[in-house]
Amino acid sequence: MKKATIYKIAREAGVSVTTVSRFFNNPGKVKEATREKIFAVCQKYNYQPSYIASAITTKKTKTIALLVPSFKEPMFVELIGGAEYILSSRGYCLSIFNARQSVEKELEIAKIIDSRFIDGVILSGVYGDERDKIFISEMVKRNIPCIMVDRIVPGVDIPYVASNEYLGGKLAACYLLENNHKRIGIITYSREVHIFNERIRGFTEIMGEKGLRELFIHEVPLEFKNIEEKVRSFMQEIISQKPTAIFTIADSIAFFTIRILRDNKIKVPEDISIMGYDNILYANAINPSLSTIHHDMFELGKVVAKNLIYRLENGNYSNMEQVVDPRLIARESVIKI
Repeated sequence: MKKATIYKIAREAGVSVTTVSRFFNNPGKVKEATREKIFAVCQKYNYQPSYIASAITTKKTKTIALLVPSFKEPMFVELIGGAEYILSSRGYCLSIFNARQSVEKELEIAKIIDSRFIDGVILSGVYGDERDKIFISEMVKRNIPCIMVDRIVPGVDIPYVASNEYLGGKLAACYLLENNHKRIGIITYSREVHIFNERIRGFTEIMGEKGLRELFIHEVPLEFKNIEEKVRSFMQEIISQKPTAIFTIADSIAFFTIRILRDNKIKVPEDISIMGYDNILYANAINPSLSTIHHDMFELGKVVAKNLIYRLENGNYSNMEQVVDPRLIARESVIKI
């Protein structure tokens, strides 16, 4: 059987070629009854549109670039999953890029994006500050729609979808204080990253309201492979300060901290309670299960994908600022004293 063409599909469905094209590229603008007729004819001939031909004509490929700081942090896997869930359901493809915690790598990726047909970009920047502006300016220069997720860069006129990190830090502090912890330390990734600084800001504000201050704030590198070595380097100092609880700014840090405390014969939570942040996949699987703040990256991925699709199909964003509130997940790693 000779391969069907878009003209044959249109003729049999009793519609125009323009309507068939709209059915594939923007189905929401085609009436349901018409969509059903076109779909039936496509099924009959096993017709699939040529997206290469479409791209040449429309300069659109329905391909979205998603740039994340690292593939090693489980939370970014959740972000990718949420975005892909929405994009694939709307006929878009996802091209994923790893910045490897490097602004320089971001700029290399900008050049790659420039050499391809990319309809839009979802950016989770390395730092979420002035340094990510360079990548954004490159996208603006190329007239590529760009939206940020899990990061906010002040002073740039592009939309963002983010979690309320400040509130998350407050929730973590309130929970530890409710469990009578007053000698509390913090282990964090670099405070150069905006979201981690916001978590600490919320946490320490609540502590200050109770007339308390953290025993210590230790930083670990963003590079995942060096976290354990760094935590071990200051563990004896932490133990000597006798905290009853430690707030770790990310669950990945909490996992290493629990193991290293055990190596030093310190029981969790009997001797020191551990509070995490992110509620990544394995937070409920470790022993003890991790009390944490649910930072719903899957939901952020869904929300940001919907907003970018809206921009591509309607010419404007549905929202310029979207904030998702985190919530407390109380488990076994924090006890009342």
